[in-house]
Amino acid sequence: MCAALSPAHFQLRVKILSEAAKHVHTTGFTNAALAASLKAIEAEDITDRTLSQIFNRGFPIALVEHIVKSTNLRVQQELESVFNKDAIIKSISSNVDAFVQNRLLLPTEKMIAERAILSKVDLLMPLAGHWPNAVALEYLPSNLPYTVINLAEFVDTTVYYMERAATLGDLLEPARRILGSKAMASRIQHGEIDRNGTSPTSAFLKNFLADISLSSGPYADSSALNVGWYCKRARFALVYGAVTTSLLGDVSRNAGDTRSLTKAAVENFF
Repeated sequence: MCAALSPAHFQLRVKILSEAAKHVHTTGFTNAALAASLKAIEAEDITDRTLSQIFNRGFPIALVEHIVKSTNLRVQQELESVFNKDAIIKSISSNVDAFVQNRLLLPTEKMIAERAILSKVDLLMPLAGHWPNAVALEYLPSNLPYTVINLAEFVDTTVYYMERAATLGDLLEPARRILGSKAMASRIQHGEIDRNGTSPTSAFLKNFLADISLSSGPYADSSALNVGWYCKRARFALVYGAVTTSLLGDVSRNAGDTRSLTKAAVENFF
């Protein structure tokens, strides 16, 4: 996050940070990463004044926030590809019998919470040796508001998918019973894939779930807060905070202790 920049300066900022991220594992979150980046992109003649405009709170914290936001985005993309409604419907369509017999494991809140946190851990692992310095930068008073925003984005995105999975699971229970009925079973069994490649099961589930909101909001109605919405995010933030704190001092192989903590905390909190 930075002050308003011209399009040219914004693009230069992104280019510098993207290249610098490749050098962090050796340079740490220091100006040495900036020097390596400028050399790699052949921009060593850039003036100090321009750099101070582009990185108004300093280059090291800009690099930390760039990595935090980019890893947040990668986790979001992973959750979307695996846990979006269409992906779940496709999985059911490929395993109709298992779904009807209640043998198909559908996404749960615990599964998504664990997947998101462990994916984040995997992305940060190469930088684990330098991450204490990154945290020290994040919690400087001038940087703390931006740190909170980045944390809130990760928490809210993950809980969004958790809520959708929970709601979808509740809705799919009556759908499972309908698919298991004799009348529907004969139609599904003998149904043909349409010219768009949609199976009868997929078509039924999409129609069954059409126009139904799978996520909630911070308000239960026009005058009351949705306390559960806030509590679930607070619980996830607490678990994530404990995991990232563990990662800072984890000397076990492949952060095994942190991974065990993640699984245990998710199991107990969700």
